[in-house]
Amino acid sequence: MKLASNTSAEQQLLLIHPIGVGLSSRFWDRFVALWQSEKRSPLLLNPDLLGCGTAPCPARPLTPEDWAEPLIHLLRERAKEPVVLVSQGASLPIALTIAANAPELVSGLVAISPPGWRVLTQEFPQSRARWLWRFLFDGPIGNLFYRYARRRKFLDGFSRKNLFARPESVDDEWLEMLKQGSRAMDTRWAVYSFLAGFWRRNWEPQLTGLNIPVQILFGINTTGIGSSRNWDDLEERLATYREKLPNASISTITGRNVLPYESTEECVNSVREWITTP
Repeated sequence: MKLASNTSAEQQLLLIHPIGVGLSSRFWDRFVALWQSEKRSPLLLNPDLLGCGTAPCPARPLTPEDWAEPLIHLLRERAKEPVVLVSQGASLPIALTIAANAPELVSGLVAISPPGWRVLTQEFPQSRARWLWRFLFDGPIGNLFYRYARRRKFLDGFSRKNLFARPESVDDEWLEMLKQGSRAMDTRWAVYSFLAGFWRRNWEPQLTGLNIPVQILFGINTTGIGSSRNWDDLEERLATYREKLPNASISTITGRNVLPYESTEECVNSVREWITTP
C-alpha cells in the first residue's frame, strides 16, 4: 500500500534515530542532507530522543512510552498535518507507541532495518530488566563499561562486526560522531535502558493492527545483533514480514543494518518514491 500524500511544504516526516553508544539525531545527517537537496521535498523533523544528544538525560530506566511522549508533544506543536514516522532499527517500538497513543498525528510508517520478527514479538521479563538495571548498569560496573564501550577501538570493531556491510564504510565521520555523542556520561542511561530490555515486549498486535500505509526496508546483508544474530536470515525475515504485513511495501537495498548512513542515496530514493508515488 502506497502513501496517499502530497509533496507540499505541509507534509512532514519525523525521523526516529536508533539508540546506542553515541547515537543521536546526527545519525540522520547524511539522509537529511541528501533529502533536502531536492526542492519541494517533504519537510523533516529530526529531534534527539530522550537521553541522547542534546535532549535531557534522566538517570532512570526509559521505555518506548518515555521516548514517545516528547515526540508527540513536538508533533502537536510543529506538525501542520499528520506525519510519516521514519524509524531506524529497534526504534520501531517508539514509532508504534506514537501511532497507538496519537493516531491522529500519523499518516504512515517507514521502518528501516526493523528487528527480526522473533525479537519484535518476544516478551522479555521486566523483572529481569529491572535486575540488570539495578545490579549491572546502575552502579560502578555500568559506569566502567560505558567508558570502555565509547572507546574508538570498541566502536570501530562493533560497527564493522554488526552494523556495516562494507568494513571500509566505518569511517572517521561515523566514529567521530559516536565519540562526540557519547562524551556525556549521562547518555549511558538511554543506552542501558535499551540494553536492559525495557523496550522488549510483544509488538505484533500494534504493528499488524496499523491501518496506515507501511513501508519496510531491509539491507540485502541484514543481520541480527547480539544473541539474535543467527535467529533468521534475510529471506526468512522477508517471508515473515510479508506474511504478517501483506499490505505493506517491503523491499531491499544494498547495505546491512544502518541503511540511512551506509546506503544513503538508495535509502533516500526508496523512501521518497514510496511517499510521492500514488
